Amino acid sequence: MPSVSRAREAGVDPVTDTNLPEGMSPDAAVTWPSRELIDSYLGGSHEMFAWRPGEIVEIDGDAAQAAARAYRDVLGQYASGVTVVTTMLDGNPVGMTCQSFTSVSLDPPLVAFLPMKTSRAFAAIRLSRRFCVNFLAAEQSEVSNNFASLAEDKFAGVAWQPTSNGMPWIDDPVGWVDCVVQDVHEAGDHYLVIGRVEDLGQGEAEKPLLFHQGRYRTAD
Repeated sequence: MPSVSRAREAGVDPVTDTNLPEGMSPDAAVTWPSRELIDSYLGGSHEMFAWRPGEIVEIDGDAAQAAARAYRDVLGQYASGVTVVTTMLDGNPVGMTCQSFTSVSLDPPLVAFLPMKTSRAFAAIRLSRRFCVNFLAAEQSEVSNNFASLAEDKFAGVAWQPTSNGMPWIDDPVGWVDCVVQDVHEAGDHYLVIGRVEDLGQGEAEKPLLFHQGRYRTAD
């Protein structure tokens, strides 16, 4: 079983590891976040709910927690791509993992993403007024983990180059769009950010990184 062997080479045993969800396939187990990363998402509390990679919402009260869990479980049935949204602030690269991204308009070319109001990376984007959305490839789950973590230097060990507008373009994505912020709207505990695309491109990777039911997936 080459999938099992590959998982074990990655330090995960899909047969004996009790940290893995029951029934997880060996292929999915290779990209399952480490226990340390999961704990950093959840903070060791059952009142913390992880909606998307890098996003944590604290819920008070048993009824509210039950409703939040049902909401998360149902919305988790919707599969999406995984992106890293980046910007530059005071000469330093800043970025965050973002699952909630969508195209909006062809004419003019508009896209949107929804960061949490507490996102430090979005605070930098709001100041710079520019951002680049990197569509991660199937092999870039660790890049997603890195930008979803609480690490101070999320670009450590991540190869990137500047776009024509100076935004961080991470190496080897399936695609990317370089944008200027056009509008920002409040949307509950998130912001809805509309960006006007000024440059874009495709990478050499063919398969995107996907997120479904709280875990990474890859396209067959």
